[in-house]
Amino acid sequence: MAAQIEERRRYQRVTLVRPLVGRIGAARIFLLDASLCGVRIAHQGNVPAEGSTCTLMFEWESMPVMLECRITRNTLQRMARNAQEKSVYHAGMEIIRASEEAMKSLKEMIASLVARALDEQKANARGIPAVVAQTFQTGKGSQFLRCELINEKWRRTETTRPDQPMNGFTISAEEAESHVAMLCETYLASDAEGRKLIKLMSELSISKAEGIPTRRYSP
Repeated sequence: MAAQIEERRRYQRVTLVRPLVGRIGAARIFLLDASLCGVRIAHQGNVPAEGSTCTLMFEWESMPVMLECRITRNTLQRMARNAQEKSVYHAGMEIIRASEEAMKSLKEMIASLVARALDEQKANARGIPAVVAQTFQTGKGSQFLRCELINEKWRRTETTRPDQPMNGFTISAEEAESHVAMLCETYLASDAEGRKLIKLMSELSISKAEGIPTRRYSP
């Protein structure tokens, strides 16, 4: 059980700038953030109780995505102020089953959101290159390169473990040296949000065998 919890925590989340409208049965919900193992939604108290399983449906770039989820928590976010209003709740949902196509769409959505955020980060004074999100290679093998920033110096370690370090990132061992150097330089120059985005894109690139889809977002 502890191993399963740790595995779920390994994946970072990306927040949607504009929440996506979706449904659980007849109830309308809004998708707020997502990771490869779960999502967070907003609703008006009309979804199943905590601990229940349900089917979440939404669309990404006109493609339907259906995820079977377990509601792990459900908390009141804003109380209704009068009889005309409805209270708003936020629910955390763990993905317990999904088709390969649904997971591919979810991964593409997360990758696109991260790529867009990285592009927006390039406007920062420290400057993240717009090409950083395009450098990741699909992690088809079981060999990875762990890059850890220790006392402002990089330590590179070949490993079979795909987990991301606290301060740095893990990518496919097949990455070109020029790409690795650029990612290290960009990570070092980035603020906390930029580092989080690079780590998340690294995570997506080596998750499962298919890696991340080709980037489609253009600023």
